[in-house]
Amino acid sequence: MAHQFVLFFNLVGVLLFDAIFLADISVTQNIPATMEPGSEVRVTVTVNKGGLSGFAKLQLDLPPGMTATAIETKGASFTFADQKAKFIWMALPSSPTFKVSYTLSAASDLSGNVPIQGRLSYIEDNERKTYDLPTTTVDMGSAAAMPVAEHEITGDDPSANDLVSAAGGAPAGMVAMAVIDNAKGIAPMQGQGGVSSSRSITPVTENEMLVEVTIAKGDIRGFGKLQETIPTGFTALEKNSEEAIFTAQDRVVKFVWLNLPAKSEIKIVYKLRANERPDGEYSIDGEFGYLLNDETQKAVTGTSKFFVGARALEALAQDPSTMDPMDASDVDLALKERQRLEAERKAQEEAEARARKAQEEAAARDRAAAQQNSGTAQRVPSPEKGITFKVQITAGHREVGRSYFSTRHNFTGAFSIERHQGWIKYVTGNFPAYKAARDQRVAFVQAGHNFPGPFVTAYNNGDRISVQEALAITNQPWVQ
Repeated sequence: MAHQFVLFFNLVGVLLFDAIFLADISVTQNIPATMEPGSEVRVTVTVNKGGLSGFAKLQLDLPPGMTATAIETKGASFTFADQKAKFIWMALPSSPTFKVSYTLSAASDLSGNVPIQGRLSYIEDNERKTYDLPTTTVDMGSAAAMPVAEHEITGDDPSANDLVSAAGGAPAGMVAMAVIDNAKGIAPMQGQGGVSSSRSITPVTENEMLVEVTIAKGDIRGFGKLQETIPTGFTALEKNSEEAIFTAQDRVVKFVWLNLPAKSEIKIVYKLRANERPDGEYSIDGEFGYLLNDETQKAVTGTSKFFVGARALEALAQDPSTMDPMDASDVDLALKERQRLEAERKAQEEAEARARKAQEEAAARDRAAAQQNSGTAQRVPSPEKGITFKVQITAGHREVGRSYFSTRHNFTGAFSIERHQGWIKYVTGNFPAYKAARDQRVAFVQAGHNFPGPFVTAYNNGDRISVQEALAITNQPWVQ
């Protein structure tokens, strides 16, 4: 009898110990009891981890016919493969309780009662431990009574306005889920607290464009993450990150702030480059995530379409930002705008005059040097400061002198030589204003020199950059 009492006491002690030990960790998710085939729902998973930290993996086992795509991951990498949805943290969030969410989608032919299981695996005291989630059963109805989804009748995509994005950074060997990009695109959506984000895409060349995302965040501070999903085969290069941590992996481009800048509006700029992608239309999707009252919120930037190829530069020529910005409906605004444009015109004329004088002086120096030279133009490096514009007239793989341009192109003006990307490039002029260089290019065409170009080039402290970057830096307008 005493022996049985001791066994009973030990058993009760173990059960109490387990209950106390497991009380600190719980995982619940609000999966509905019923779903319609062909539908999708947002599922929120609440993780109460207490003081647990370090590595953890939340795995959800879905039945065939169901899929999961991440919405909010709280810094985890997300994958979905072989009917397993996995949230993996290298370091768990610091708060004792946090929430992640995902979109649960059911195939149109799914029926019956289907189970969803899951578990949270973590490391504690150098041992791997597991918390099993209660099995949830979802009633999908019978196959015979399966309703026809509304979008099958109307042709509308019910996910057209839903943003489904990945946290990115999946470990090697896993298939990372990315934004679902549908033909209709994702509409912009303002976040809680009046936070919004917008995107503009400006072509630089036929295969490069500048992407600018403006985030109107108001007084929001603390953590923030701008996530952009770019097309397959493109490369993103950081231009202006507003002190964010920039990463680009596969199709996911991220700008992460541990503490957002104080200013109410921030602008992110990155260059997007098509790596031998075919001409055509492409799109970018994205969202800005932030914290408001310790709750994760997001402002959806939406879908932006752009072109690669000849239509890219056509789009630049038709950009409304290059048109007259004055609004005749507001006389005061129009007057101020006219005064501003007049001041810019005068400043530009003065800059052009200085540029012409500098060009004439350079031509005089070149003519004097030509008398002592056998006819081959030699480049004399000179330091350049700030943004300048020149006109490239031709390029080749061998160096030629003035006699070549005089005989071949009836051109006796000054030029200089650059060696760039394996080519010998011949440029002329040195203009602080883009319009002055553009006018020089037009003059070359009208003069009938028949240069293989000519076209305007741009430099920053002597290093060649794209014209569009130079215009953005100097806030100069593009002129067709």
